[in-house]
Amino acid sequence: MVTRRPGEKSRKCAASPTSRDRIMNPADARRFHDASKKYKDGNYLQALKELRELAKHVRDPLEKAEVHSHEVICLVELDEITAARQRVDELNRNVRSLVSQPVDGYEYDLKISLPVEVRYLEVRVAFAERKAHEALRLLDELVSRYPQQLSIAEFREICHQLGTLRGFILGELGRWEEAEPQLESASPPEKWKAPHAYYLGLCYYELRRYGRAKQKLTEAIERGLTSNLESHVHYILGLIEYNLSDIRAAKRQFELCARDADESSIEMPKLWSWLETTSAALGHFDEAEKYHQLMTHSLTKRPS
Repeated sequence: MVTRRPGEKSRKCAASPTSRDRIMNPADARRFHDASKKYKDGNYLQALKELRELAKHVRDPLEKAEVHSHEVICLVELDEITAARQRVDELNRNVRSLVSQPVDGYEYDLKISLPVEVRYLEVRVAFAERKAHEALRLLDELVSRYPQQLSIAEFREICHQLGTLRGFILGELGRWEEAEPQLESASPPEKWKAPHAYYLGLCYYELRRYGRAKQKLTEAIERGLTSNLESHVHYILGLIEYNLSDIRAAKRQFELCARDADESSIEMPKLWSWLETTSAALGHFDEAEKYHQLMTHSLTKRPS
């Protein structure tokens, strides 16, 4: 969320004759403050409810659009991506009708700043939809079009997020050499530190820096990942340990991967094959045969 309440002018624009001389009424400002606190505490569902209630009371169309913009972030955090897409598309249409010619500038004013917020939301939603090419295009357009807005205090957090997000997107595109400096220089917010460690670990793995990769991927697990991502990390750690010639550790990582793996995140025939290989290398031939059978069975299940 932008670090101010809707309708509040930044200090830089307080004396500007072009700035809107309005501010939310105290009751609405209090509702927004409550929603912001819930969001910062990670209570995204309650924050969303508060924002939707607030939107019913706000009459100014620009301020209403700004409240709706914060709804989008809550929906992304809740993994309600379809709803986030619907809201951001609606928001984009509304803002285009309210701000016909967006401009850049060193002040926070809704006619200047709302288009920046909406473009940022489009980046977040596109990335959540796994549309990496589209997300990167939108991000680069945002940074090149609004350098002044992104330099002001109200957008400082978003600016830092964009740097981290660019590293994530480049990773999704497999552009690891470009992603490496972006990820290494990033200042991710606390809630992004687990995925940041994940992408940086994958980056080091792809660039064959196995020691660093192991450290960052282990950190990613410790910080907390979804079960699918954690399963994938264990698989990559198995490959790393194998490349580092620690077969026992590699087998253990592949076993941890198999514990929660599913075909949406892991190619099961490859996993069973690696478990067969590491088991045989350790002299566990009965286990190797079991994993060979599992590999054969999973191959027969695959569509032709």
